[in-house]
Amino acid sequence: MKTLFFDFIFLVMCITNVLASNNVDTTYTFYDAARNKFVLNGNSLEYVPTTAIESSSGIYTGGMYKTRVLTEKEYKELAKIFNASLADKKAQTIKNIKPNAAVEISIGGKKTNFLLKSTTAKNIALHNYLKQLFKI
Repeated sequence: MKTLFFDFIFLVMCITNVLASNNVDTTYTFYDAARNKFVLNGNSLEYVPTTAIESSSGIYTGGMYKTRVLTEKEYKELAKIFNASLADKKAQTIKNIKPNAAVEISIGGKKTNFLLKSTTAKNIALHNYLKQLFKI
């Protein structure tokens, strides 16, 4: 009985360790239409705004750099939206034009890039949730 208990505890620890390392090894990046960048790495989310020099107008600025730690619930919801966007091929496009968004998902060093059509539900949901998390 003792051995079974310790085997169970070991198994739970292994699964927890794998799940935790998956979060750390996965980076989700979203570029909005103005090319402001949102980066989710583990439970850390950062907002890297476009500067006036980087903007197409030479005037626009995305504001101030921000970072915050996400709750587990926020992380799971955001990762779910990113992964749903990757799976929805109809929401994607090959046209890199404004106001389409760009997404990069890096898992263990393997990167997947795609563009989201500006009017799709996935793009709107992703952008709105990111803005909500930073209260932009």
